[in-house]
This record gives sequence, C-alpha cells and structure tokens, in this order.
Amino acid sequence: MNIEKQNERVKIIVTLGPSTNTEESVRALKARGVDFVRVNMSHSSLADQKRFMKIAKKVGIPFILDTEGSQVRTGMIQDAPRYFEEGITFVLTGKEILGDDTAITIRPKEIITQCDVGDFIYCDFDSLILRITDISSAKRGRVMAHVVTGGFLGSNKGAVIHGALPNKHYDLPPLSVKDRKAIAIALREGVEYIAASFMRSGAAVKEVRTLTKGRMKIISKIECVDGLKNLNDIITTSDFILIDRGDLSKEIPIERIPLTQKIIMGEAAKQKKGVYVATNLLETMVEKKKPTRAEIHDIEQTILDGAYGLTLAAETAVGKYPFDCVNVLNRVIEHVQSHSSVAQNIKKETSSGTRANLHYLTDTVADSLIAPHGGMLVNGLTDAPDPRILSRMPKIVVTDEQYMDAEQIALGTFSPVSGFLGKKDCESVLNSMRLSNGIVWPIPIVLDVSLDDARVCTKGDDVVLADVKGEPFGILHVKEKYTINKHTYAHALFGTTDEKHPGVRGVYAMGPLFLAGDISVFRRRSASHKWYEITPRQARRLFEERGWRTVVGFHTRNVPHRGHEFIQMEALRKTRADGLFVHPVIGKKKTGDFHSEPIICGYEAMMRNVYPEDKVVFGTYATFSRYAGPREALFTALCRKNFGCSHFIIGRDHTGVGDFYSPTASHEIFDMFPDIGIEPVKFNKVFYSKHEKCHIHEGEEKKKHTEKEKLHINGTQARTILLSGKKLPEWFMRPEISTLILDMVKKKKKVFIE
Repeated sequence: MNIEKQNERVKIIVTLGPSTNTEESVRALKARGVDFVRVNMSHSSLADQKRFMKIAKKVGIPFILDTEGSQVRTGMIQDAPRYFEEGITFVLTGKEILGDDTAITIRPKEIITQCDVGDFIYCDFDSLILRITDISSAKRGRVMAHVVTGGFLGSNKGAVIHGALPNKHYDLPPLSVKDRKAIAIALREGVEYIAASFMRSGAAVKEVRTLTKGRMKIISKIECVDGLKNLNDIITTSDFILIDRGDLSKEIPIERIPLTQKIIMGEAAKQKKGVYVATNLLETMVEKKKPTRAEIHDIEQTILDGAYGLTLAAETAVGKYPFDCVNVLNRVIEHVQSHSSVAQNIKKETSSGTRANLHYLTDTVADSLIAPHGGMLVNGLTDAPDPRILSRMPKIVVTDEQYMDAEQIALGTFSPVSGFLGKKDCESVLNSMRLSNGIVWPIPIVLDVSLDDARVCTKGDDVVLADVKGEPFGILHVKEKYTINKHTYAHALFGTTDEKHPGVRGVYAMGPLFLAGDISVFRRRSASHKWYEITPRQARRLFEERGWRTVVGFHTRNVPHRGHEFIQMEALRKTRADGLFVHPVIGKKKTGDFHSEPIICGYEAMMRNVYPEDKVVFGTYATFSRYAGPREALFTALCRKNFGCSHFIIGRDHTGVGDFYSPTASHEIFDMFPDIGIEPVKFNKVFYSKHEKCHIHEGEEKKKHTEKEKLHINGTQARTILLSGKKLPEWFMRPEISTLILDMVKKKKKVFIE
C-alpha cells in the first residue's frame, strides 16, 4: 500500500494485554485516536486472540493479527524468571517440558538438528548466553548447552543463534502451527491486517499472502539479519514494513539500530511503502508516569525519519499508564507534524540506502572494539559444493597443522591474510615482517606440498583440500606455484639454521613446492574439545554483549598456575580493561607440554572458583606453536587483535625456544612496530616473596629481595612433582588445580606430551 500523503497523521498501533483487556479500555484507546490494536501471539493464546478480536470488532477499531513467526524461543520455565549459573551444563530439548536447571525447551523443535558444536545462543536480550557442547543426540531431539554468561531466563523468551559458521542458514518456517490456526480464525472474522513476524525473504511474505488468501494487508516485521539482507525483496512483496527494534537488537549491536532504522525507511520510501516502528518508545512509562527526554527525542527523530506509524508494546499491554502513553505519543506526533517544513528538509538529507546497507552487514562499522588487523575480518567459510563437482576436481591431502591454518584463515584469525601466501608476500614477510602491501605480518602462512601434489595443480585451478583421512574440507583457488630456499627461509624466520631448533627442523621437512591462493572452507576441523573454540566473530559479539570496549588477551599452552593468575589480574589492573580473554593453544606442542584436557579443565576450575564474575571469557585456540620467538609473540598478538583484544600480555621469554632468543626479545620486537593497534602488556619474571607472602613482578617490588627470599615457578620441576603424585605448593598452583591433575595422573590419563 502506498503512503497516501506526506502530511498524513502518523498512525498508532497499541498492543492489548492485562492492562487493556476490557471493552472499556479499548473504547478509551479509540477515543484517544488509536488507529489499530493487536495482540502478540508469541505471548497470547488462540483464546486470547478470539476474545480481543471480538472486543475490537464491537468497539469498531481495526485489529492486527501479530504472528509468532520463525523465531527461536525457549519454552516454559519453572519458577520463572530462573537464574542459570555460569559454568553449568544442561539439556536443550525439542519436547515441551517445564524447564529447570537440568533441561529447557527450545522451539521450533526443528532447530535442534541444525545446531552445531560451538554455536552461541543468546537468550532473552542476552541476559543468558549459552554455547552448544554436544550434538550427538540431536536426531533424538536434544543437545547439550554450557552457560557462558549466567543470567535470568523467563518463560517463552526469544533466542538468537550465533553460529560458528557466519554464513550458515537456519531453516525456520515463516509461520508456526499456532500462527496458521490464528490466520484461519482471523479470516473467518474478517480481520484485514496481519503483522508477519521475522520475515526473512520475499518468498516468506508471498507464503503469508497465500495463506491469508490475499485478503489481509501484510505488515512485514524486520527483526533479524536475514530480513536486513533481503530487505528490498521484502519491501516489494509487502504492504507495509514494521521495524521491531527489540528483536533486531538481539542480532545486531544496539548502537547500529538508529542508523539501520533510517536505512530501512529510506529504502521503503523509494517503493512508497509505509514503515511502522516498534519497541522501547516509552519504556520508562511501563513503571513511571512520565517519559525521559531521550525517549521523546527518539520518537521525534523517528517521525522525522519518515515513520508511517508507531507501535506501543509493553507500555500498553502490561504498563501502569497505558492511556497516558497514548496521550504522550499524540502530543509528540502533533508537535512534529505541526513543523512539517522542518521535517521535509531533514528527510531530503537522509543518506542513500545503497551505501548505508553496509552499515548493518559489516563486521567493523560502529564496532566498539578494536578494528581487525587490516580493517576487516576475512570470511572464507562457504557452503559445501555438490559432491559431484568436488569429485571432478584435483585433490591434495594436507597435514593436520595445514588444516588448522586453512581453518583459521577462513575464520578471519589471520586477517588480513585470506589464503596461503604467494612468493612476493612470503619473501616480504621474511625480510621485513610486513606483507607486500605494507601491513605488519611476521609469520609466513604457506602451504608446502610434494612434487606429486604440485603436478595436479595448475595456476587458475580450484583444488580440493582434504584432511589426513582424505575427507574434503575446502578449496584452494590456486594463484601461484613456487619454490624457496629453505636455508634462507629458516634463517630469516628463526634467526638460525641450527637443526636443534624445532622450527628449523620443521622448515627442512617441508615439501619442495609451495602453493598460493585464497581458500574457501566448507567443513570445520573436528576435535575432542571443539565446543571450547571461539571464532573471532563469536568473541567480538560476546565482548560487545558484555559491554566491553577494552580486552586483555592471554596466550598460553600450559595449565594455569599462580604466576599466570598474578599476571592476568595485574594486567587487568594496569590497563583498566573491561575484561580478560584467556585463550590457550590446543594444537600440536613439544615434549613436556601439557595435553589439552588438563589445560581446559584447569581453566574451567578457574572460571568457577577464582576469576571475578563477568570479567573473564575462556576459549581455546586451535593452532600450533611455530617456535619463532619474538616474531611469534607479535603474531600471537595480531591474531588476538582479530578476536577483539585491545591489549595482549607478553611475558618474559614469550613463546621462547631454549636459549635461541634473548628473554626480552619478545618485548623488544613490539618497539619496532608501535602502531599495530594492539598494546603489549609486558611482564618480566614473577616470583613469590617468602617475606611478603605474595607474588611480585620483578623490578616493581617496593623492597629489594635477595634470591633466597624469592621462590620461582619452574615448569620442569612442576612436572616432576606432579608425576610423583604430590601436590604443588599453594603459592605455585591452586590446590583445586593440583588435585585435578593428580586425579588424571592416577587414572593413567595423558597429562604431558611424551
């Protein structure tokens, strides 16, 4: 439906509920100029619908059927709202149950089989954040979820899935079973309007039009990212648009909502379709008699942006002052529209939708965190091609470490690197620690292959990458084949050609040829602790949802000890950062290092018992040590920058290898690159003072200590003590961590790399 007149009075939709559930209430609303009433089927029964439709018809005010739509929701919760503690694990089930801290319902049930390990689920405006840990029973309608951020959860609350795969599409029906029944009832009663929730495409709008037999005007609700991506098609196939800012803010950062609202209105205006705006217009008046100045400003600006109508939700459904809310809205509308010339001038200055579309679909615009290295996160994840197409392509089998690199490239961890480096970039990195375009990058990410594998690859080919079992996981778009002098490579990267250096040995064991080109990954690498892995996009989303702007990153390949704990908390204190990101490496390591399981269990214990609440995020990092000393320190910092860290802890001899590098080399390299964006937080030795009974950062002690007064942490000594079945001193490691490791030793579990 076209907008009839630019100066037509802005429409008002009111949501009915407990505060407005009588005929008298609806008559009072009509008397105040309300144009439409609705009930939200997400929170109402079919009986409620019939009752309110009957009242609206009797009063003579148009009724809007507002559907549940294709939203993921939780079920009923016992003793709602119920608090779920951070760190617990429970079941998500497709069955309708009364949820508690052991299991809750998630709807629609079809979403269960679409979950992947590592997916985050943000519940009820992100008050509760879950991570999927086990999908082995998905076909039986249940998965396991771990509470990442504790919070309250009420009954029948909306949820948003943030998958590990950013391109993943969740197949949800545009209408629920209840919606279909509600439409049938509405058609019998002659209802002329339907607000279709969570419209994700023009095709979904057409399906609604078919089910309503073309007899109802469709108000398509834009409240998810799919709706934004397919905005123009949705506008074209709809009669009106409704922007639900509440649900939309679950899917994009809240600071993007105002500009996104302008963009949607601009695009709708091009097609002469009216736009309603809903959520938080007068939220304060749910409890208080008067609105805030910010709310009035928001409403005025929304009208100036060209809103066709405004929608009151909780304000009139459950609020204490429903009629006062309508009065306030009327006053604001009348005030703005009495100054229509001002409004028209402002509307002419609205930015174009084409340029602004980037606003809500990019990873970096309006991001409160540090920008990714190079400006934007690489995204090399894609849908799996047809197996018949893959079978006709040349294939090479790669090592597990090469698979890890391919996956991290695709996830954006190595941004701006989008593929395995060509010769020009490789040599530039070796010689100057920069890519050929000048961006700082200290480690070559390369793909070495055998002569036989190289023969099947030609420049311009697409080559299938397969894991060690021969299973395809990605495609290399070959741009170049080249060779490089291994001695020169090793010396430039490690500062030595001594084969006692593990990195040098690794270079000499490389294949004779390198393949270069961008990559696409369609299957992520499986691992025993995969659900602990957090992608850069997931980390950034999680930090933003916690309200963090500054984050300290911590890299380790060891079980937490008291020295680590001291450094972490001291770094938070020094930087005054909002949070700490503990991010241990769980890939291939050297002899004597800890296996992944004790590291993960140790940090889980720290999360439960030690770290301050809401100040720490723990996730694992599937990569491996490159033994490049100071270069690797810089590399690990840049990778954490891509995860959203503004600061990064650099310890003494960080990522060091034997005596090949000076203990302070990893500090000094950052002085060579002061403008990389992420700030190093440098620490020298940490010791425990017998006299002061606390840990002290060497060089910052208030009183000079003799060596006899210092107790130092020694990894080799710790391994010896633990393997002998004894606990480490409490100043060295917290008792719960020591006990955990000793239990593993007793059970003959692998604790150390042999």
